[in-house]
Amino acid sequence: MYTIAAIASGTAPAAIGVIRLSGDDALGIIRRCVHRQELTPRMMHHRVLYTPDGEAIDDVLICYFKAPHSYTGEDSVEIYAHGGSVNLGRVLELVCEAGATPAQPGEFSTRAFLNGKIDLSKAEAIMDIIHAQNVHQCREAQRQLSGSVSHAVEALRTAVLNLLCHIEASIDFSTEEDLAPFPTDLVRRESSAILHQIERMKRAHDQYRADGLRVVFTGAPNVGKSSLFNHLLGHERAIVTDIAGTTTDSIEAQVTLNHQTFCLIDTAGVADAQNSIEQLGIMRSREQIRQADILLVLLDGQPSDRRMWDELRALYGDDIDDAAHRQTWVFVHTKADQARPDLDPEILSFIERARSPLLNISVRTNAGLAELESTLTRIACERSQQTEDVTLITSQRHISCLDHASTCIQRSLAALDAGLPAECIAEDLHEAAQSLAAITGAFASEDIVNAIFSQFCIGK
Repeated sequence: MYTIAAIASGTAPAAIGVIRLSGDDALGIIRRCVHRQELTPRMMHHRVLYTPDGEAIDDVLICYFKAPHSYTGEDSVEIYAHGGSVNLGRVLELVCEAGATPAQPGEFSTRAFLNGKIDLSKAEAIMDIIHAQNVHQCREAQRQLSGSVSHAVEALRTAVLNLLCHIEASIDFSTEEDLAPFPTDLVRRESSAILHQIERMKRAHDQYRADGLRVVFTGAPNVGKSSLFNHLLGHERAIVTDIAGTTTDSIEAQVTLNHQTFCLIDTAGVADAQNSIEQLGIMRSREQIRQADILLVLLDGQPSDRRMWDELRALYGDDIDDAAHRQTWVFVHTKADQARPDLDPEILSFIERARSPLLNISVRTNAGLAELESTLTRIACERSQQTEDVTLITSQRHISCLDHASTCIQRSLAALDAGLPAECIAEDLHEAAQSLAAITGAFASEDIVNAIFSQFCIGK
C-alpha cells in the first residue's frame, strides 16, 4: 500500500505539532529524512530532519510503529515537530518529497477499518470524539470507541445467527425420518428476546440528548422566566423588563451545571394573545412544553398562575399526571424576596400528588438557586442511571439499522404465524442479521463506508 502523510494535530500556533505517515514505505521515507539513522519500533527517538541537500528542517521526536501494531495496521511513523502552520507545512512537504502521498480526509481511519483494527461503529465514535462539544458527548463517544456498541450489536447478531442455524438445519435435513420438528417455540422465544433488547436500545437512544436534557421554562408573563434563564446561563441572553410579554418566541441556549449539560429553552408567557405574533409565540411554547425533558413551571401566586395551569391541563388532558413523571416537572415559586400570595390550592394539591419538587427562589438574592441547580443535576444523573445497563446508541444510522432488523424479525414471526415455509422465515432472519452487521461494517456497502469516512478531517 502506498504511503500517505498528513498533519494530524492542526496547524494553529502551538508548542508541538504531529505529522503522521502510514504505508509500506513509511520507515524508508523517514529514514531518508534523518540521514538513514535507525529507528526502533515503539521507541521515541530524537532526530533532526534534513532535506536531500543537507539543510536542517526541524529538531523533532519520532516514533515508529511496525505493522500490525499501529492505528492503521500498517507501518506507521509519527513525527512530533515544533507547531505552527509554516513549520508543519515544511515537514509535510519534506516527507512528501521523500516519497509520501498527501492523505485524503479520513484515509488513515479507512485503512484502520480495512485492516480490521476498528469497525464502523468505532470509526464513527472517533469522529464523535473529535466533534464533541461537551463532556456528555465526549463520554458517550469514548464508550462507543471502547466497543460498547460493537459488543452489544454482535451479541444480537449472534443470537439471530443461532436461530438461523436451527431453522436451516430443519430445512437441510427435512428428509431425515428422525428429524426434530421445526423449532417453533425456540423461534418465538428467542425472537421476542432479541426484539425486546432492540427496543430497550432504541428507548435509551430516545432519552439521550447530545446537547443535554431539554429544560423548558413555562409560566405566566412576568413571572420571572427570563430572569432565571439568564441567571442559569450566566449572561443576559433574554430581554428582561417589567412589561409583561417581553418574550414572544422561544430562546435556546446550552449550559453546563455541575458537569451536566442542559439545553435551556425560555418560552413566551402563557396568556391570552393580543396579536398574531403573541399567538404564534404561544403556539411554539406549547410545542416546546411537549418536547421537554424537564419542565420548569414558574409560579408567583398571582391570578395569572391559574390561567397558566388551565393551559397545561388543556394541553395534556387526562395525561397530565403521567406527563409530570415522564418529563419530570419541577415547580418554582419565584420572587421569594418579596411579599407574595400563596400558591393556588389546586396546583399545590397536584404538586403533592405528583411528588414533584417545589422550590422557592429569588434571582435578586440568589435564594434557592443552588438548590435548583442541584435538582437539575440530580434529575440528569438519574436519567443517565436508568439506561446504564443498556448500551446507548447515539448514531441515527445505527438506529435505522436496528429498526430494519426489528422489522425483519417481526416479519419472520408473521410468516411463522401464517404457516409459511421455513425458507421464508430464514430469509427474513438473514436480512435482519445483515442489517445488524451493517452497524459494525461486517456487512456494509462501499457507499456507506465512503460516506462515513469522507466526513473525517485530513490526518485522521
